[in-house]
Amino acid sequence: MNHLSPTSERPPRLASLDALRGLDMFVILGLDALILLLASKAPDNELLKIAAIQMTHAGWQGLRLYDLVFPVFVFIAGVSMSFSLSRHEDEKTGPGPGLLKIWKRASLLVLLGMLVNGPLTWTEDMRYASVLGLIGLSCAMGGTCVLLLRCRKAIAAATGGILALVALLQFFGGDFTPSGSVNSWLDAHMLPGSLHGGTFDPEGPLCIISAAALCLGGWLAGTFLQDGRVPPVRRILLMLAAGTCLFGMAWGLDGIYPIIKKMWTGTFVLAAAGVSLILLAFFHLVIDVWKFRIWSFPLRIIGLNALAAYLIYQLLNIHSLNQRIFSGAADLFPPFQPVFLAVTLLLLQWLILFFFYKRSIFIKL
Repeated sequence: MNHLSPTSERPPRLASLDALRGLDMFVILGLDALILLLASKAPDNELLKIAAIQMTHAGWQGLRLYDLVFPVFVFIAGVSMSFSLSRHEDEKTGPGPGLLKIWKRASLLVLLGMLVNGPLTWTEDMRYASVLGLIGLSCAMGGTCVLLLRCRKAIAAATGGILALVALLQFFGGDFTPSGSVNSWLDAHMLPGSLHGGTFDPEGPLCIISAAALCLGGWLAGTFLQDGRVPPVRRILLMLAAGTCLFGMAWGLDGIYPIIKKMWTGTFVLAAAGVSLILLAFFHLVIDVWKFRIWSFPLRIIGLNALAAYLIYQLLNIHSLNQRIFSGAADLFPPFQPVFLAVTLLLLQWLILFFFYKRSIFIKL
């Protein structure tokens, strides 16, 4: 069935999606810092050394695991959108209510993103682009395509068209350097205020358009997960095959069309989509198909309240609170004090989110 079918029932929530979102946020909340600390304490440990490298961004061109944390979240948002937008697919009401909702959400995320960046001074020193802004706007663009096109084949074609447009602009509108790319030109002419990279912003206009394609890829994966005509094992095998093909394609094109996270090049989007599909297939198999869920509970606590987790980490002085509570205990282990505090920082944030979970407090837009 190519067209989206309206439904009056809300689709079931995927535990695997919450767990994968939780794992992604867990890295942001401090797992990255913990791995870097452990590597610094054991400089001769090759495994930790490799892990530490992967927990840092590539300088410009190239790909590391840490570069994929943000795009995996965008992909997951697209998968979630395949569930949430199903309530707005009734042809009688039209796309209006759904469009209003997603663009209202995008506006709020843009404002929250600017607040995370720093004080709202509204001067030339203020940074307007942000991580939350990119998520909100790219999902709004993707959601607009879904609600207007309403046909999976057309939406898949739109996804490919967006990537082709980005590729053409990046190939013929400049080069692949921080100051000479079409991204940097657009950022300088379209973004007010300061740019994160000086001459460019990794959450600039063209990056948002690229991210919209990744979000749509997540939506396509989400609709495939809900297709009851495909047996679960075959569904997972197809997702693994598609993810491997996308990543292999990106890697093969890297010499011609470089993988650059800060530009959100088309090859970077393909690589991110491939890894996201593989991760989603694995989590779906273990948690939703095999029903082995106990291990994922701590991750789901984070994933169910991902926005709250991000805002707590970015806006509240959680590091100071962690020091106030656990510094005395950390002093008992002088050689491992930084590691101890890094672990307790993760624990403290998880306990706050667990408290929210028990009180049914969920921050959603």
